[in-house]
Amino acid sequence: MKVNSMKKADVILGISIVAVSLALFAARFFLQKEGASVTVEINGETYGTYELDEEQVIDIGSTNQIEIKDNTVRMVQADCPDHLCVKQGKIKSAGEMIVCLPNKVTVRIIGEDAFKGDDKPDVIAH
Repeated sequence: MKVNSMKKADVILGISIVAVSLALFAARFFLQKEGASVTVEINGETYGTYELDEEQVIDIGSTNQIEIKDNTVRMVQADCPDHLCVKQGKIKSAGEMIVCLPNKVTVRIIGEDAFKGDDKPDVIAH
């Protein structure tokens, strides 16, 4: 008798996990904001801001290179040892970032309502 109740509990647990996963995926898919521009920073200083709808390749200093294409941005080249920033792939939604820690380069997508502060973090560290 316990074997059947254990199997029912396992099925209920599995269905619950799948349902929560689908709900989180749907929320992310439907609630994410499209980006409007890309801000590049080197060592905390703004290097430049570029429109996402204008396809271009941008050299960031002598260390990194990004590509803006099809309303996405990706790091195509970096002289850092691990190339994690290049491996990250494309980003397109407001608030998403690519960070190259060795070169202190940050690439961040800004939404259309960035002037309202909607894409800024909720916490400020000192």
